[in-house]
Amino acid sequence: MAPGRTVGASLLTEKDRKIIGLAESISNILNEAIRNPDAKRDFQQNYSKISYTRDAGTGRGAGKLQRDALCTRGRQGKAPFSNRNLRWHPLVVADKKIPHAKPIGRLEVEGDKALVFVIDRKRYYPEDVYKLEERYVVLPEHWIPHIDVLKNWTDSDWTANSCIIPALESTEWWHALESFVVLGLSIVGTLYDVRDKIV
Repeated sequence: MAPGRTVGASLLTEKDRKIIGLAESISNILNEAIRNPDAKRDFQQNYSKISYTRDAGTGRGAGKLQRDALCTRGRQGKAPFSNRNLRWHPLVVADKKIPHAKPIGRLEVEGDKALVFVIDRKRYYPEDVYKLEERYVVLPEHWIPHIDVLKNWTDSDWTANSCIIPALESTEWWHALESFVVLGLSIVGTLYDVRDKIV
């Protein structure tokens, strides 16, 4: 398995910071709606804590709202999937072309140990792909020329290249933030019995 953190987990664009900042503001509003101090501490620790990272922080860096609404699932295995990443991350992998992403130009393996994504004649390493301004997809046809090399990669090799999210878990940032709000309202209303206190 490739259990390490997403490549460049602490690297964020200004857009990423703003969106996570909006989630933090929403968390603060939800926190204020809970009057019981013990319940408020529980909600803050388990649900509303925010981490300014791509992967919701290591271990328990962020609460369940950020981990489940803003980030993809934790993934392991011999593949370049991020072990959590922001759902609006611009590089996805899919079995076939998808309407909301352009195919990359080609995939290269540099020095037998580093993936390089060639997009519009520019080379992007795993630690750089978060900067892409549009969504791109890596397809089976991009991987096939490199199967003989990739099948020998170790867990460490895959972890060093974990920078892609599955297309099925990708979404626009506003849908991820909307999920954050809906889940947050459901949790404070159900688990902490807060009703009609959020304006």
